[in-house]
Parts: sequence; C-alpha cells; structure tokens
Amino acid sequence: MKLLSAIFREEISDYTYPFSRRVFLRILAILVASGVAIWLLALAFDKFMITPVFCANAEHISICANSTNIASYVALVLAGIMLVPVLAVFGIKRPLLVVIAATVSLWGATLWAGGSWILSLLWVVLATVLVYLSLIWLNRIRGNGAAILFMTLFAILARVVLVL
Repeated sequence: MKLLSAIFREEISDYTYPFSRRVFLRILAILVASGVAIWLLALAFDKFMITPVFCANAEHISICANSTNIASYVALVLAGIMLVPVLAVFGIKRPLLVVIAATVSLWGATLWAGGSWILSLLWVVLATVLVYLSLIWLNRIRGNGAAILFMTLFAILARVVLVL
C-alpha cells in the first residue's frame, strides 16, 4: 500500500486532473472484468457464430482462416462501447478518446491463439488492463491538445510493441 500512497500522493495541479486511489482500484477491477469479457466474447463469436456460418463453405476460406482475428475485433469494439459510459461515470475525462486509443492499440493483438487457454486469457487481460490504465493516466493532462498528442504517441508505441 505504500506504493499506491506514493503514486496517488498529489498536490493540486493546474496541469493534471486529480485521480484518487479508490477510483483507480475500481477502474482496475472493471478493466480486469473487461479483459475477461473480451476473451470470452471473442471465443464465443469464433466458435458459435463465425466458424459455423463461414467455414461450412469452401468459398469463404479467407474468413474461416481469420475467424479468431475477426471475432476478437468484434469483441474489442463491443467491450469498448460498453466501457465509454463506465469510464464517464467514474469521472474520467474524454472517455471516448481513451476507448478509441485503446482499441487502436489492442487491434490485432487481442486474442492470442497460441498456447493454452489460460495463457491466452492472461495475455488478453494483462494487455487490456495495461493499455487502458496507461491511457487513462496519460489522459489526466488538462490540455486537450497535449492529451491527444501523448495518447496518439502511446497508441502508436503500443501497436508496435503488442504486434511484435
């Protein structure tokens, strides 16, 4: 708890919005649940919707080969849509900007299909939590231009790191 006390010990600043420890822990719990939901939705879309519909015909072989990616894209967008009002309720400024930057950052890296299902689930949850929390932390900047600039730079850097 000393680490959290050091992180959230702030003086009132003209440059950043305040962010309490309680809000941080609530957002952390919601983001963990969101990561699990993204993984479950992607798995459900892949196994119960995309594969049965498109993999029955040989005509749709490209969709069938990329069904995991397509399902994870749909799940990522749906989770992002559900997170916008939740972030707004917790007082996060510019929640739509955070969700768009996180969706761009996680695009293509949301469902890791290699290895066991537990590693896949942990990867999705960890990536989701780290990307969203980093963007929420960067979004604390009061200036709109600076916040957009830093969040864009982070999204580009996260894309490069997560795709490797």
